[in-house]
Amino acid sequence: MAQGEQRLLSYFNIDRDIPHMYSHELETEYNPIPPALNLAGANYLLPEFSDMNPELTGFRVALVMSHGPELSEFHVPVRYLRDRGAVVDVITEDWVFDDQPGEASGMVVLAQFLAVNVCVRADKRLSNVKAADYDALIILGGAWNPIILRSKDAVLEFIRDSYSRRMLIAAICHGPQVLVSAKAFPAGTRVTGVKDIRVDLRNAGFVVVEDRPVVYDENERLITSPDPQPESQKAFCEAIGDYGKRLLAERTSPVSA
Repeated sequence: MAQGEQRLLSYFNIDRDIPHMYSHELETEYNPIPPALNLAGANYLLPEFSDMNPELTGFRVALVMSHGPELSEFHVPVRYLRDRGAVVDVITEDWVFDDQPGEASGMVVLAQFLAVNVCVRADKRLSNVKAADYDALIILGGAWNPIILRSKDAVLEFIRDSYSRRMLIAAICHGPQVLVSAKAFPAGTRVTGVKDIRVDLRNAGFVVVEDRPVVYDENERLITSPDPQPESQKAFCEAIGDYGKRLLAERTSPVSA
């Protein structure tokens, strides 16, 4: 019996001597997925950026995620920021390191709609980082990633700590769902998000802005974008970059007498 099965039986106080059926065994009762079924969904065009400005060396970004963010929503902002000199730490929950054995330790699955054939190794575990070490926090979308994140107290506390420190918080697509659960932002904060979560955002007191590729609530230091379409991702990245450029300029400007 696998170690995971032993823990499951022990947790639910199930008699190990009685044969049990597990959900994975149900696969034999159903049809395999035919090759013609496109699990990867839309093949999003990636945005193009005209130059390497702004220069972001010294800008520190925490990207907190779990399994299942959309591949392009991860790749585009990480590449954009790192190419311009920013430090981007990919941070995930401790169990992704501790409960995934061997070479799988710390590996986070990146999704393309329903396809899950690529992954990336996280840089740091959540318990080893502090919001005070960063200038900005990014929360990605995807189907499973925000669902997992919004149910984890340590993640929500990290978001609340980031907000209390007046850090920039940026969320794309389904990512703003996590902000609903964090309950850090006051009613009236301006946001956008993918269409199916907008009613949830409104019910939580956010003001949802329609038909915009990015929304920046300057008072609350919140950037949101509705989807992984190239116009949205370009605007999302550039809004984060513009914020970083302003922040770095403030740090290096001489103190007025």
